[in-house]
Amino acid sequence: MPTIEDRRAAFKALHEDRRAFLMPNPFDIGTARILDGLRFDALATSSAGYAWTQGVQDAEGMISREAALAHAADIIGATSLPVNGDLENGFGDSPDDVAETVKGAIEVGLAGCSIEDYTTRPNDPYYSLDVAVDRIKAAVETKNRLAPDFVLTARSEGPVQTQYEFDETIKRLNAFVEAGADCVYAPQLKDKEQIAKVLSAVAAPLNILAGRKNFHLTRKELGDMGVARVSIGAGLARIAYGAFTAAAEDMKDSGAFGSFDRAQGTHDFEDFLKSRL
Repeated sequence: MPTIEDRRAAFKALHEDRRAFLMPNPFDIGTARILDGLRFDALATSSAGYAWTQGVQDAEGMISREAALAHAADIIGATSLPVNGDLENGFGDSPDDVAETVKGAIEVGLAGCSIEDYTTRPNDPYYSLDVAVDRIKAAVETKNRLAPDFVLTARSEGPVQTQYEFDETIKRLNAFVEAGADCVYAPQLKDKEQIAKVLSAVAAPLNILAGRKNFHLTRKELGDMGVARVSIGAGLARIAYGAFTAAAEDMKDSGAFGSFDRAQGTHDFEDFLKSRL
């Protein structure tokens, strides 16, 4: 089993290659072991996927820092791969809150984490640029002091539909890079032309979210463009929970059980799970 330091060094090197390495997001120990068995390059927690396992909605402030880090520790313990932490907005508004979250992420053994500029307040959804940058600076100072190979990803959560919104996203991503972020991420980006413009305007490695509807770029296309990392977010969890709900509704409404004819056998995943042998 590689050490945490080895995992961090490997994770950092993956970003330097700029070849669109694929980082899927398990949502519990079982799915982490399956993805580990399939030998992806790295894994990441999903704030939404974990929230759903706890019976709550995502981005509502209902998952605590302690719970998110305990979940991350479970995922780390289930795999030999580097694990990135989806740590939302750092579980607090202040730079000190973010620093404490990054410190906790390093202590549990994460190879990196992402910090959002989303406040969780519907009437005031995004931190001002100055505040958002100060939060990233605090995260960078903490990781540089405690674990220099830890990969700090700064996320700009705002929309990119209008030219003003897109320009604001680029402005924020560049400000985060200047503050010391190792990787940047704007989850709303999915248009090829916009992605290309961000790649030309922002020097840091770029993460693209692929686990959603109507995303039509392939990993090869993203790699050829120079995207560093491809994450799936809540995509796999959404498929799992959607299939569960659809089957439950079908048997309740129809009184028949044909939905189970479509289910795969346990042989498809059981080999990746621990046994007594």
